[in-house]
Amino acid sequence: MANNLSAYSDFLSGCRFCPMCKPAGEVANLTMLESHTTRARAMMLWRIAHGLTTWQPREVELLYQSTLDSISQAWCVNHYPVSEYVAAARADAFEAGLTPEPVLQALRRATPEPTPISGEVILLASEIAELGDEAGLQLALRALAQAGIQAQPLVAASGALAYSLGDRERARGQAAQVVGLIQESNARMVIADGPQTLWALRRIYPILEVPLPSGVTITSLSEHLARAVQQGQLTPPRDEGRKIFFHDSRSACLVADEMAQPEAIQPGYRGPEETLGKGEVFDAPRRLVDAMGMERLYSVWSRSLSKSCGADDGLWLTYPKLAEGLAKQRLQEAKRQGAELLITDSFLCARHLARAVGEGDIPVRWLPELLVR
Repeated sequence: MANNLSAYSDFLSGCRFCPMCKPAGEVANLTMLESHTTRARAMMLWRIAHGLTTWQPREVELLYQSTLDSISQAWCVNHYPVSEYVAAARADAFEAGLTPEPVLQALRRATPEPTPISGEVILLASEIAELGDEAGLQLALRALAQAGIQAQPLVAASGALAYSLGDRERARGQAAQVVGLIQESNARMVIADGPQTLWALRRIYPILEVPLPSGVTITSLSEHLARAVQQGQLTPPRDEGRKIFFHDSRSACLVADEMAQPEAIQPGYRGPEETLGKGEVFDAPRRLVDAMGMERLYSVWSRSLSKSCGADDGLWLTYPKLAEGLAKQRLQEAKRQGAELLITDSFLCARHLARAVGEGDIPVRWLPELLVR
């Protein structure tokens, strides 16, 4: 019953004795429950992996009442693969038929049936597909058109949600469908609509052993638009001096070149933002913000240490009350830094955060929509 999880026994052994990532806790710092901490989860999973106990309904529920917890992985000075062992445990629970009903409902949720397309450039709109938002698709296509790119939209589940929730066969089937359509289209470039889609293409598909066609370039919408600005193909509107807080989704951490450096987790750290995580997944959207003349503000909870807004890893579908609480916390963090606007390049995060905006909260925008004239 712990076939996938058993490979992480040594990491679980270390995590179960270590409370150091508590400041980075997302759900735990919302509910104030020890059972929602990474350490408590690791202790539970270590016992299950070693056959000292078996899954019970509450244990399985606790496994899902969080994101994949990549923030604890980024906070850890050794970057233990927390997100990987949580994903492995969920796969074990799913294969054993123990998945909670809210998770099964999320997995059964209908997504658009993709249709064959043809073209050199594809926009893989999987975050958009998860939300079923046609307006988001049109915004993304218009932003690309302004940059001189006529992309063909492929609105399809990438497999990231199913993978995050433990259904690896469903994830593999969705990945194979996407790859098959890319191959049939003769595309030379696939543009991911957001970090979660990029994570699926670059990291999940290799795990699932679903290779992309050779010679196809994988990039993100933010990376492509930032490159277009740099090359003079896109001139973004100016919003001089507006104070903004940029929110990175948890998926961005999982495609980063580097996670946070050890000095970033010291109390009161206010050093260079790059110390919190490096890579184009962080830098490209920030270059777009800079090109609009905005003033970027940040806290230690940025880049690879960005706390979840609740839209990550399907939490907004499985435990919406917890996800709403995380969104509120994220809005408060941005406001506490003095921001007038929160910007994100994740369509899922943008729409989830926008629903949580209440009186006194700052507004939220999806980065591509700020570029559309």
